[in-house]
Amino acid sequence: MSNEALGLAAHAPAKPWLPISGDILAYAIGMLGMFSFTVYDLLYNGDNALWSKGEFSHGPIMLTVAMFLLVTRWREYDQPLAPHRRDIWLSWAILAFGVLIHSVSRALTIVHLEVASFIPVIISMVLRVGGTPLLNKLKFPVFFFVFMVPLPGFITDPISQFIKMRVTEVVTELLWQAGYPITHTGVVIAIGPYQLLVADACAGMRTLFMLEAMGIFYINVVKHSSLLRNVALATLIVPISFTANVTRVIFLALLTYHFGDEVGQGFLHGFAGIVLFVAGLLFTIMIDALLRSIAAIIDKRRHAA
Repeated sequence: MSNEALGLAAHAPAKPWLPISGDILAYAIGMLGMFSFTVYDLLYNGDNALWSKGEFSHGPIMLTVAMFLLVTRWREYDQPLAPHRRDIWLSWAILAFGVLIHSVSRALTIVHLEVASFIPVIISMVLRVGGTPLLNKLKFPVFFFVFMVPLPGFITDPISQFIKMRVTEVVTELLWQAGYPITHTGVVIAIGPYQLLVADACAGMRTLFMLEAMGIFYINVVKHSSLLRNVALATLIVPISFTANVTRVIFLALLTYHFGDEVGQGFLHGFAGIVLFVAGLLFTIMIDALLRSIAAIIDKRRHAA
Protein backbone atom coordinates (compact mmCIF):
# COMPACT_ATOMS: atom_id res chain seq x y z
CA MET A 1 0.00 0.00 0.00
CA SER A 2 1.35 3.42 -0.92
CA ASN A 3 2.13 6.13 1.63
CA GLU A 4 -0.50 8.33 -0.04
CA ALA A 5 -3.16 5.71 0.51
CA LEU A 6 -2.03 5.33 4.11
CA GLY A 7 -2.30 9.10 4.57
CA LEU A 8 -5.86 9.15 3.31
CA ALA A 9 -6.79 6.32 5.63
CA ALA A 10 -5.24 8.15 8.57
CA HIS A 11 -7.37 11.25 7.92
CA ALA A 12 -10.63 9.44 7.10
CA PRO A 13 -13.36 10.06 9.71
CA ALA A 14 -13.98 7.16 12.07
CA LYS A 15 -17.19 5.30 11.43
CA PRO A 16 -19.77 5.52 14.24
CA TRP A 17 -20.14 2.29 16.18
CA LEU A 18 -23.93 2.67 16.14
CA PRO A 19 -26.16 3.08 13.04
CA ILE A 20 -27.73 6.16 14.67
CA SER A 21 -26.18 9.30 16.10
CA GLY A 22 -25.52 9.79 19.80
CA ASP A 23 -28.11 12.61 19.93
CA ILE A 24 -30.85 10.36 18.60
CA LEU A 25 -29.83 7.56 20.97
CA ALA A 26 -29.93 9.94 23.95
CA TYR A 27 -33.38 11.21 22.94
CA ALA A 28 -34.64 7.66 22.37
CA ILE A 29 -33.54 6.55 25.84
CA GLY A 30 -35.05 9.66 27.43
CA MET A 31 -38.36 9.27 25.58
CA LEU A 32 -38.51 5.59 26.49
CA GLY A 33 -38.14 6.56 30.15
CA MET A 34 -40.74 9.34 29.88
CA PHE A 35 -43.44 7.65 27.84
CA SER A 36 -43.22 3.92 28.69
CA PHE A 37 -45.37 4.53 31.78
CA THR A 38 -47.73 6.68 29.72
CA VAL A 39 -48.22 3.90 27.17
CA TYR A 40 -48.76 1.38 29.97
CA ASP A 41 -51.46 3.61 31.48
CA LEU A 42 -53.11 4.09 28.09
CA LEU A 43 -53.36 0.33 27.60
CA TYR A 44 -53.92 -1.14 31.06
CA ASN A 45 -54.43 1.40 33.86
CA GLY A 46 -58.15 1.58 34.67
CA ASP A 47 -59.85 4.81 33.65
CA ASN A 48 -56.67 6.04 31.93
CA ALA A 49 -56.59 3.01 29.62
CA LEU A 50 -58.06 5.10 26.80
CA TRP A 51 -56.32 3.22 23.96
CA SER A 52 -58.07 0.02 25.06
CA LYS A 53 -61.49 1.67 24.63
CA GLY A 54 -63.34 1.84 21.33
CA GLU A 55 -63.53 5.65 21.29
CA PHE A 56 -59.74 6.06 21.37
CA SER A 57 -58.44 2.77 19.97
CA HIS A 58 -57.19 4.57 16.85
CA GLY A 59 -54.34 6.09 18.91
CA PRO A 60 -51.80 3.25 18.41
CA ILE A 61 -52.63 3.14 14.68
CA MET A 62 -52.00 6.88 14.31
CA LEU A 63 -48.75 6.57 16.31
CA THR A 64 -47.55 3.73 14.07
CA VAL A 65 -48.40 5.60 10.85
CA ALA A 66 -46.73 8.79 12.10
CA MET A 67 -43.57 6.90 13.13
CA PHE A 68 -43.47 5.14 9.74
CA LEU A 69 -43.78 8.47 7.93
CA LEU A 70 -41.13 10.05 10.16
CA VAL A 71 -38.57 7.30 9.52
CA THR A 72 -39.35 7.10 5.79
CA ARG A 73 -39.09 10.86 5.19
CA TRP A 74 -35.99 11.10 7.38
CA ARG A 75 -34.23 8.46 5.28
CA GLU A 76 -35.05 10.48 2.16
CA TYR A 77 -33.29 13.55 3.62
CA ASP A 78 -29.90 13.83 1.92
CA GLN A 79 -28.67 17.18 3.29
CA PRO A 80 -25.89 17.41 5.91
CA LEU A 81 -27.10 17.26 9.51
CA ALA A 82 -25.60 20.53 10.72
CA PRO A 83 -28.07 22.40 12.95
CA HIS A 84 -27.53 26.13 13.46
CA ARG A 85 -26.70 27.22 17.00
CA ARG A 86 -30.05 29.02 17.13
CA ASP A 87 -31.84 25.72 16.32
CA ILE A 88 -29.97 23.94 19.11
CA TRP A 89 -31.02 26.53 21.68
CA LEU A 90 -34.58 26.38 20.36
CA SER A 91 -34.54 22.58 20.66
CA TRP A 92 -33.54 22.81 24.33
CA ALA A 93 -36.35 25.29 25.01
CA ILE A 94 -38.95 23.10 23.30
CA LEU A 95 -37.63 20.03 25.12
CA ALA A 96 -37.95 21.83 28.47
CA PHE A 97 -41.53 22.78 27.57
CA GLY A 98 -42.39 19.18 26.63
CA VAL A 99 -40.85 17.75 29.81
CA LEU A 100 -42.69 20.34 31.93
CA ILE A 101 -46.04 19.50 30.31
CA HIS A 102 -45.40 15.78 30.75
CA SER A 103 -44.38 16.13 34.41
CA VAL A 104 -47.30 18.35 35.38
CA SER A 105 -49.89 16.29 33.49
CA ARG A 106 -48.56 13.04 34.97
CA ALA A 107 -48.64 14.49 38.47
CA LEU A 108 -52.23 15.65 37.94
CA THR A 109 -53.22 12.44 36.05
CA ILE A 110 -54.22 14.29 32.89
CA VAL A 111 -53.36 11.56 30.39
CA HIS A 112 -54.51 13.62 27.37
CA LEU A 113 -51.82 16.25 27.98
CA GLU A 114 -49.32 13.53 28.85
CA VAL A 115 -49.71 12.06 25.37
CA ALA A 116 -49.66 15.51 23.74
CA SER A 117 -46.28 16.27 25.38
CA PHE A 118 -44.74 13.69 23.01
CA ILE A 119 -45.05 16.18 20.13
CA PRO A 120 -42.76 18.96 21.47
CA VAL A 121 -40.23 16.32 22.53
CA ILE A 122 -40.09 14.84 19.02
CA ILE A 123 -39.84 18.38 17.53
CA SER A 124 -36.93 19.07 19.88
CA MET A 125 -35.14 15.90 18.73
CA VAL A 126 -35.54 16.79 15.05
CA LEU A 127 -34.27 20.34 15.63
CA ARG A 128 -31.32 19.13 17.68
CA VAL A 129 -30.22 16.63 15.03
CA GLY A 130 -30.89 18.46 11.77
CA GLY A 131 -32.11 21.96 12.57
CA THR A 132 -34.89 23.84 10.82
CA PRO A 133 -34.24 22.28 7.34
CA LEU A 134 -34.83 18.77 8.70
CA LEU A 135 -37.91 19.91 10.65
CA ASN A 136 -39.29 21.44 7.46
CA LYS A 137 -38.77 18.12 5.68
CA LEU A 138 -40.51 16.21 8.49
CA LYS A 139 -43.30 18.68 9.28
CA PHE A 140 -46.07 16.42 8.00
CA PRO A 141 -45.07 13.30 10.03
CA VAL A 142 -44.65 15.52 13.10
CA PHE A 143 -48.08 17.04 12.52
CA PHE A 144 -49.61 13.58 12.09
CA PHE A 145 -48.74 12.75 15.72
CA VAL A 146 -51.64 15.07 16.66
CA PHE A 147 -54.10 12.36 15.62
CA MET A 148 -52.84 9.92 18.28
CA VAL A 149 -53.73 12.32 21.13
CA PRO A 150 -57.02 11.34 22.81
CA LEU A 151 -59.24 14.41 22.92
CA PRO A 152 -60.97 15.14 26.25
CA GLY A 153 -64.68 14.54 26.61
CA PHE A 154 -65.65 18.22 26.99
CA ILE A 155 -64.45 18.70 23.39
CA THR A 156 -65.64 15.46 21.78
CA ASP A 157 -68.94 14.79 23.57
CA PRO A 158 -71.01 17.72 22.19
CA ILE A 159 -69.66 17.16 18.67
CA SER A 160 -70.18 13.38 18.88
CA GLN A 161 -73.76 13.83 20.09
CA PHE A 162 -74.49 16.23 17.21
CA ILE A 163 -73.01 13.84 14.62
CA LYS A 164 -74.83 10.82 16.05
CA MET A 165 -78.17 12.63 15.98
CA ARG A 166 -77.73 13.76 12.38
CA VAL A 167 -76.56 10.29 11.27
CA THR A 168 -79.53 8.67 13.03
CA GLU A 169 -82.00 11.05 11.36
CA VAL A 170 -80.53 10.58 7.88
CA VAL A 171 -80.39 6.76 8.18
CA THR A 172 -83.97 6.62 9.46
CA GLU A 173 -85.24 8.86 6.67
CA LEU A 174 -83.40 6.97 3.90
CA LEU A 175 -84.53 3.52 5.05
CA TRP A 176 -88.09 4.79 5.64
CA GLN A 177 -88.18 6.07 2.07
CA ALA A 178 -86.91 2.64 0.96
CA GLY A 179 -89.92 1.00 2.64
CA TYR A 180 -88.41 -0.34 5.84
CA PRO A 181 -90.39 -0.17 9.13
CA ILE A 182 -88.00 2.15 10.94
CA THR A 183 -88.16 4.97 13.46
CA HIS A 184 -85.87 6.45 16.06
CA THR A 185 -85.89 7.94 19.54
CA GLY A 186 -82.84 10.09 20.05
CA VAL A 187 -79.89 7.98 18.84
CA VAL A 188 -81.74 4.67 19.23
CA ILE A 189 -83.00 3.23 15.92
CA ALA A 190 -85.95 0.81 15.95
CA ILE A 191 -86.11 -1.28 12.77
CA GLY A 192 -88.64 -4.11 12.76
CA PRO A 193 -88.41 -5.93 16.13
CA TYR A 194 -84.83 -4.76 16.71
CA GLN A 195 -83.24 -1.71 18.32
CA LEU A 196 -79.81 -0.29 17.53
CA LEU A 197 -77.93 2.28 19.56
CA VAL A 198 -75.84 4.63 17.41
CA ALA A 199 -72.83 4.77 19.71
CA ASP A 200 -69.66 6.90 19.61
CA ALA A 201 -67.77 3.98 18.07
CA CYS A 202 -70.28 3.90 15.20
CA ALA A 203 -70.70 7.53 14.32
CA GLY A 204 -68.96 9.75 16.81
CA MET A 205 -66.05 12.12 16.92
CA ARG A 206 -63.60 9.20 16.82
CA THR A 207 -64.59 8.12 13.32
CA LEU A 208 -64.62 11.72 12.11
CA PHE A 209 -61.12 12.16 13.55
CA MET A 210 -59.84 8.95 11.96
CA LEU A 211 -61.34 9.68 8.57
CA GLU A 212 -59.97 13.23 8.69
CA ALA A 213 -56.53 11.73 9.40
CA MET A 214 -56.94 9.28 6.52
CA GLY A 215 -57.97 12.09 4.17
CA ILE A 216 -55.03 14.29 5.13
CA PHE A 217 -52.74 11.29 4.69
CA TYR A 218 -54.24 10.75 1.21
CA ILE A 219 -53.66 14.40 0.27
CA ASN A 220 -50.05 14.18 1.39
CA VAL A 221 -49.41 10.96 -0.53
CA VAL A 222 -51.06 12.21 -3.74
CA LYS A 223 -49.13 15.53 -3.48
CA HIS A 224 -51.26 17.82 -5.61
CA SER A 225 -49.52 21.00 -6.69
CA SER A 226 -52.70 23.08 -6.40
CA LEU A 227 -53.13 24.59 -2.92
CA LEU A 228 -56.78 25.44 -3.67
CA ARG A 229 -57.49 21.83 -4.57
CA ASN A 230 -55.80 20.54 -1.42
CA VAL A 231 -57.77 22.95 0.78
CA ALA A 232 -61.03 22.06 -0.96
CA LEU A 233 -60.40 18.33 -0.54
CA ALA A 234 -59.40 18.72 3.13
CA THR A 235 -62.60 20.71 3.78
CA LEU A 236 -64.80 18.18 1.99
CA ILE A 237 -63.44 15.35 4.13
CA VAL A 238 -65.92 16.37 6.85
CA PRO A 239 -69.06 15.67 4.71
CA ILE A 240 -67.26 12.62 3.29
CA SER A 241 -66.79 11.30 6.85
CA PHE A 242 -70.46 11.93 7.60
CA THR A 243 -71.55 10.06 4.45
CA ALA A 244 -69.25 7.15 5.31
CA ASN A 245 -70.77 7.00 8.81
CA VAL A 246 -74.28 6.95 7.35
CA THR A 247 -73.21 4.11 5.04
CA ARG A 248 -71.90 2.09 7.98
CA VAL A 249 -75.02 2.51 10.09
CA ILE A 250 -77.26 1.59 7.13
CA PHE A 251 -75.14 -1.54 6.64
CA LEU A 252 -75.59 -2.50 10.31
CA ALA A 253 -79.31 -1.73 10.32
CA LEU A 254 -79.98 -3.85 7.22
CA LEU A 255 -77.78 -6.62 8.57
CA THR A 256 -79.74 -6.71 11.82
CA TYR A 257 -83.14 -6.47 10.14
CA HIS A 258 -82.55 -9.27 7.62
CA PHE A 259 -80.30 -11.66 9.60
CA GLY A 260 -81.07 -10.96 13.25
CA ASP A 261 -79.47 -9.27 16.23
CA GLU A 262 -76.78 -11.92 16.72
CA VAL A 263 -75.39 -11.39 13.22
CA GLY A 264 -75.65 -7.61 13.48
CA GLN A 265 -73.73 -7.51 16.75
CA GLY A 266 -71.35 -10.37 15.92
CA PHE A 267 -68.33 -10.59 13.64
CA LEU A 268 -69.98 -8.56 10.89
CA HIS A 269 -70.37 -5.63 13.31
CA GLY A 270 -66.59 -5.36 13.29
CA PHE A 271 -66.60 -5.82 9.52
CA ALA A 272 -68.79 -2.72 9.32
CA GLY A 273 -65.75 -0.75 10.46
CA ILE A 274 -63.98 -1.88 7.29
CA VAL A 275 -67.04 -0.77 5.31
CA LEU A 276 -66.70 2.65 6.92
CA PHE A 277 -63.10 3.15 5.86
CA VAL A 278 -63.54 1.64 2.41
CA ALA A 279 -66.51 3.95 1.86
CA GLY A 280 -64.54 6.93 3.19
CA LEU A 281 -61.60 6.16 0.90
CA LEU A 282 -63.83 5.66 -2.16
CA PHE A 283 -65.71 8.92 -1.50
CA THR A 284 -62.39 10.76 -1.09
CA ILE A 285 -61.04 9.38 -4.39
CA MET A 286 -64.30 10.23 -6.18
CA ILE A 287 -64.32 13.81 -4.87
CA ASP A 288 -60.65 14.15 -5.77
CA ALA A 289 -61.38 12.94 -9.32
CA LEU A 290 -64.24 15.45 -9.57
CA LEU A 291 -62.01 18.31 -8.39
CA ARG A 292 -59.35 17.23 -10.90
CA SER A 293 -61.90 17.30 -13.72
CA ILE A 294 -63.14 20.76 -12.71
CA ALA A 295 -59.55 22.06 -12.52
CA ALA A 296 -58.81 20.62 -15.99
CA ILE A 297 -61.89 22.32 -17.47
CA ILE A 298 -60.96 25.67 -15.91
CA ASP A 299 -57.38 25.40 -17.21
CA LYS A 300 -58.62 24.47 -20.68
CA ARG A 301 -60.96 27.50 -20.83
CA ARG A 302 -58.21 29.76 -19.51
CA HIS A 303 -55.79 28.67 -22.23
CA ALA A 304 -58.52 28.95 -24.89
CA ALA A 305 -59.32 32.55 -23.90
